[in-house]
Amino acid sequence: MSTDMPTAFEILGVSPDADAVEIRSAYHQLAKACHPDRFLDPREQAAGQERLIVINLAYEQAMDIATKRQTPTASLPLEQALVWAEKLLSRKQYELALLQLSKAEDKDARWYAMQARTLGGLKQHLSAHQAWRTAVRLDPENLSYRRAALDAEIRMKKADSLPVRAINGIRKLFQRKD
Repeated sequence: MSTDMPTAFEILGVSPDADAVEIRSAYHQLAKACHPDRFLDPREQAAGQERLIVINLAYEQAMDIATKRQTPTASLPLEQALVWAEKLLSRKQYELALLQLSKAEDKDARWYAMQARTLGGLKQHLSAHQAWRTAVRLDPENLSYRRAALDAEIRMKKADSLPVRAINGIRKLFQRKD
C-alpha cells in the first residue's frame, strides 16, 4: 500500500482514534452529500456513485479497526475469573457470573464447581448436575463436590417429577396473562 493513499479515517474525515459513533456519523454525512440520487446530471451521478463506493469501503475498514480496538480481552487468568464469578454469585447475578467463568483461560475442578453453583442458581438442574459430575471426575477426593453432585441429582429428579411439572405449567399460564 502506498503512503500517498489516504487511510479510511482520512477519507471519512475523522481522527484515527475515532470510535464507532463518530465513524458512523461521518459516514452518514458523506453518503448523503454524494449519493447519486441527489444529482440530475448523469456525469455527476456517476461521480457520486464512485465516491460512494470509496466511502463505503472506508466505512467498513474504519469500523472494523474501531471494533477490534474496543473489543475487551477474551480471557482471564483462572483465579481472577473465579474471584469475579464468586462476587457475582454472592449477589445472585448468575448470568454475569457465567460470563466471567466463560472468560477463564483454564478450567479445573473449582471452575466446574463454580459453574455448577451458578447453573443451580439459574434452576438449570441438569446442567448443574453435569458440571458437578465433571468437578468430581477432576477431583475425586473432594467430598463436598460429591455431596453437591448428589444434591444436584436429587434436585434434577424433583424438578422433573410430575407434580413439579404441573405446578410450573400452571405458573407459566398465569405469567403469560400478566
